[in-house]
This record gives sequence, structure tokens and C-alpha cells, in this order.
Amino acid sequence: MKPILLVLLFGALGPLAAAVDISVGGTMLSIPAPSGFSLVTADMQPYADFVRHTVPPSNEQFALFLSAVDVGLAAKGAMPEPVRRFDIQTAKSLIQPFVSNADFVELKRTITTQNEEILKKNEARVHDALQEMNKGIAADYHVDSGIAMTQMSPLPAHYETDRAIAYSMVLKYKVNDKNGTPVDFEGVVTATFVHLRGKVLFLYTNAEKAGLEWTRMESRRWVDAIIAANPSIGDVATREARAPKSGVDWGDVATSAIIGGIIGAVAMAIKYLINRVRG
Repeated sequence: MKPILLVLLFGALGPLAAAVDISVGGTMLSIPAPSGFSLVTADMQPYADFVRHTVPPSNEQFALFLSAVDVGLAAKGAMPEPVRRFDIQTAKSLIQPFVSNADFVELKRTITTQNEEILKKNEARVHDALQEMNKGIAADYHVDSGIAMTQMSPLPAHYETDRAIAYSMVLKYKVNDKNGTPVDFEGVVTATFVHLRGKVLFLYTNAEKAGLEWTRMESRRWVDAIIAANPSIGDVATREARAPKSGVDWGDVATSAIIGGIIGAVAMAIKYLINRVRG
């Protein structure tokens, strides 16, 4: 099985690392850990292998942070059911291109004017991504989740700067329990696009339905810390300002971000099912 990128890069750092370094197309970025959360590493089996199912094929994952309690469980070989988590991904199509300031303005325009339309047009892709996740989990854990989305509601962007834009999604879905009976779940995710040294990352902050404001507040703190740790200065800043548009399809990027947020949000329910079956 192919391990996720974060465990390849950071397996030796352990769960108490205050920050991790990631490489996005050769550009090194420093990612401070969210307060009270720690990195999932390769030795946290079997949870580290499970995580790879929560990333859509269109995306690359760079780091996943869980609470100290959940990381402690994962380190002991247990399978935690984290409701709150922080995740870093990007679209594979964005790993190599250099993203200029003009590009990021175009991405923000796409998010603010087309996000809901993009989701409606790509419901089939969301369905296919969920089914692909279900197949992988069924093969590894002999569990048929029967997962089905019943609501996917992107809210208007609530935070925007020259370097970031964020919006939240409210999600409702059903997962079959071990007896085949559908169980309802609800959750929220705040997705933030951040422009760092010519690269764009997707930052996801997940919580239970009542945690919407928490995701917005904590994701903003995290984004501010990440931007401060990765200033665009000197030649990089000059290139960001002067480089032409890259030709990236920002509608497709927005779709990849939406799918990544949805799949990450349903991971908790899948873990619930796996643990119920094992129990």
C-alpha cells in the first residue's frame, strides 16, 4: 500500500513536533501545528494507513493534525474517531505550477462567485469519490459503509485577505451500521485556500455541527501562523507580482477542494463504523 506523503516526510518527528516542513513541488514550507494538536506519523498504525482513504485521488495530502488525546490513541495502535482535526492538502494539478498574485485573485473570484454552482455541477464527482473511498475501506477492513450524502451546503466566503480566502460547508450524510441500518451524521468543515511562496494549499478544519464558529476561529489563527512562517520576500515576492497567469483551471481546483473537504468530513463516520464492527 502506498503511504500518504505526510508519513513519508515526517515519520521521525513524532507527535510532539511544533512544526513540520513540507515540500510542494520543491518549494519548502513550514507548517506550525495548531494549538493542542499533533501530527499523525507513520508509526501510528493502523490509523496512519486508514488516513489515506480520506484523500480524494485529485489531491495530495501533506499533514494531518489530531488532538493530543486522539494522537495518543493512534500511537498505541487504537483507531481514534476524531471529530475535530486539521488537514493540509492541495490539488495535484497545483503541485508544480508557480501561482502568481494574479492567479490567486482569479481563484478567489471563482470561490466567491461560483462555489455553489461548482458543487451542483460536480455532484457526480463527489459521489464517485465517496464510492472510491468506500471500495478502498471495504477491501482493507471488510466493511461496507453504504455512505450517502444527504446535504452538501457551501456557505459564502467569510474571510478574505491578499493571501487567503475561507468558506465553510455544512454536511449531512448516512452511514450503515454493522446491521445495515443507516445512521445519520452531521458535521462542518472550514476550508481555507492560502497563497504561500508561489504555491496554494487547502487547509481544512473539521468539527461537529455545533463547532462551526470554532472551525472559523481556529482555522484563521492557524492560517495567520502559517502565513507568518512562510513570508513571500525578495525574488519570490517579485516573481509572484510579475508572473503571468499560469493557465490553471481554477474551477477544477475549487472542485478538488470541495471534494477533499467532504471526504475528510465523513472520515469520522467511517471510523465509527469500523470500530463498531470490530467491537
